[in-house]
Parts: sequence; C-alpha cells; structure tokens
Amino acid sequence: MSKKFSPEWWASLRPEQVGKETEKLVEALFKQWNLDRADFAWHRLPDSKSSRGMVAAQPADYLFRNGQCGASGFVEVKALKHPYRLPSARVTQLPVLKKWGAAGSSDVVLVHHYIEGRWRAVPVAQLEFSVASWDLRALKDYSTAREALVETGLFPDTLNGE
Repeated sequence: MSKKFSPEWWASLRPEQVGKETEKLVEALFKQWNLDRADFAWHRLPDSKSSRGMVAAQPADYLFRNGQCGASGFVEVKALKHPYRLPSARVTQLPVLKKWGAAGSSDVVLVHHYIEGRWRAVPVAQLEFSVASWDLRALKDYSTAREALVETGLFPDTLNGE
C-alpha cells in the first residue's frame, strides 16, 4: 500500500476522490488560520453537484476574508494530474469570477498538481477567455498550498505565532 499523499497514492485515487482529498488539505489550512488569527475568516460554499442540483452553481469552492491586508474573495480549488496545464473546461465559473473581480473581489484558482506535489495560486485576473488551457509554467510553484496562497499577498503570512 502506498504512503498517503505519495505520487502513487494520488495516482490510485479516482478523480473525484483526488478533488475531495485536495479540498481537505485546503480546509485544514483555512481552519488553522481561522483558529490562529482573529482577522481571518472563511466559508465553504455549497457544492451544486453534491446537492444534486438543489443548490445553484456557486462562484467557487470557498469565500475568504483576510483583515491583515483587507482582502476578500473566492478560492476555487483544482486538482490536476498535468504538471502545468489548467484546462479551461475545468474552470466553468470563470465568467462569474471575472464579474466579481470587476466589482473588487480578489479571486484565486488554487491548483494542486498532485502527482508532482506542487501548488500554484493563479489570480483569476490572469486567466483569459477563449483558450483551451492555460500554461501555468510562468507562475512559481510551491510545495504547500499555504506557500502558494501567502505569495499572492491575499492570505495571512503567519501561522501558529510564526
């Protein structure tokens, strides 16, 4: 049996399981920030697939507010097998996120390249319409979701009193 979170372990999961495990990693980070910082809040938005259509499609997976820098917005989490490409078909919420961005929201697509164990935080403002996929190689990748999110300047730069 493969060690949890090893490339072999990730490769053994069905795509929907990969997504759920990736979201668990992100939620653990948000929960820790929420406990450690009075000026950070987050909320998991309902998933329309899980609700079998009872809930309308949401702009993203999470809503956040960081009082440290005054940022708030949405985070859409994507787990990808490919080491640097993000298919546009996987970001169906892009038009809605772009609209929120035009209204002042600071939105991010957090990409987990799970086979490589790397993360990228992609500002929605950088994603253009009418492409089959986005090449993310120009964006720095990180070993943790925390590092990727902190680098955006939208998320707390300290954890556990660091």
